[in-house]
Amino acid sequence: MGFSPHADRVVAIVTGGSLPAGRDVARGLARRAWPVVLVYLDHQTRVEATLAEIIAEGGTAIGVRADLADDLDVQRLFTESVAEFGGVDVVVHTTPDSGALLLRHAVRHLRPRSTILVTAASGPITPAVAAQLRERGITVERTAPRGALDRLDGWAQPNGG
Repeated sequence: MGFSPHADRVVAIVTGGSLPAGRDVARGLARRAWPVVLVYLDHQTRVEATLAEIIAEGGTAIGVRADLADDLDVQRLFTESVAEFGGVDVVVHTTPDSGALLLRHAVRHLRPRSTILVTAASGPITPAVAAQLRERGITVERTAPRGALDRLDGWAQPNGG
């Protein structure tokens, strides 16, 4: 099971839940027994099919519809995730949308020693947000979608994060 300093399980938020990259990452994390919050804006049917697949394979997952450009939606995303699973350790941002609000709310809600993976070409991380993340021991990395699971496997090792 994954490493988390605050729980016996790692909880992940994955954006792009209706897109192939987001769905693939969510399935891979669920197969590692990580509860997953699958974020989507459109194509609810695709997301519901992915959630059903994860649950049928014994995984734990919920879907949250959220517009990543809407501050209240992103706040609700984290609030619902924490309410459902008790905390969040990982954010995997797979959409080309700006991740600015996602990162800002991650600073407030991610547990210390968490990680954020950005697999999409989103905007730069502001120095203020980067400093806040570093202060809490939260790492941010850019990676290709296919490399996300390998990066998270390394992070999840007791000496990896």
